[in-house]
Amino acid sequence: MSETLTSATATSETATHTKSQLYKKILAVQKNLQPLEKTGWNDFQKYSYTTAGDVLLPVHKACSEQGLIAIADCIESHIEPGRASVVVRLTIVDTETGESLSVSAPGYAEDYSWKDSRPTGDKAVYKAITGATKYAVRSCFCLPSDDDPERTPQRLNSRQPMNRYVVNPSKVDSVLLEQTTAELKRVGWSSTQGRLYLQDKFGKSSRQQLSQQELQQFLNHLRSLPKPEAQPILQES
Repeated sequence: MSETLTSATATSETATHTKSQLYKKILAVQKNLQPLEKTGWNDFQKYSYTTAGDVLLPVHKACSEQGLIAIADCIESHIEPGRASVVVRLTIVDTETGESLSVSAPGYAEDYSWKDSRPTGDKAVYKAITGATKYAVRSCFCLPSDDDPERTPQRLNSRQPMNRYVVNPSKVDSVLLEQTTAELKRVGWSSTQGRLYLQDKFGKSSRQQLSQQELQQFLNHLRSLPKPEAQPILQES
């Protein structure tokens, strides 16, 4: 009986020791990591952001120095046309002891891209997984960032140089922009023709300057136009 208790106590102490080693290594990684750079740029809403490489590359290097490996896998997903929600689990493994620690993070993304006048939206799930992975890594290693999801667009835009032309996101609908692009291609309008129409109809020179209502009116007008007939090929007699 005493031998059994001694064995159980030793096993418990060993498990505690290996877990403590893992925590110490994670702490060492946290101490070695520097504030993240933001190399990504959202040209539509005019703000910089941390890319997957900005987050994963320095963490990978710091973990490797401590003998840690990070494994991310998608454990839940819900996919609809143009949108996806996922849950990603990040597992940190100590290669010396085999001890591990897991954290999970949610991710959501939308993608209403169009191809050949048809909605595809096939990138939503990949965007959601990337976002969830970044969030899990940053949460595990306490990486600071000012990419606050509650930050208002005005505050984000105020961080940019004043000489940039800033588009008001509330006045531009990306889906409508893509639809008008497809219709412009269908009716065979050049950029000059489109600009002249906008100047005559709305007094503006680009679709990005239109309100959502004006952009919808422009789309309706394009849809009312017939597709130009193909010109016959003249053959030499």
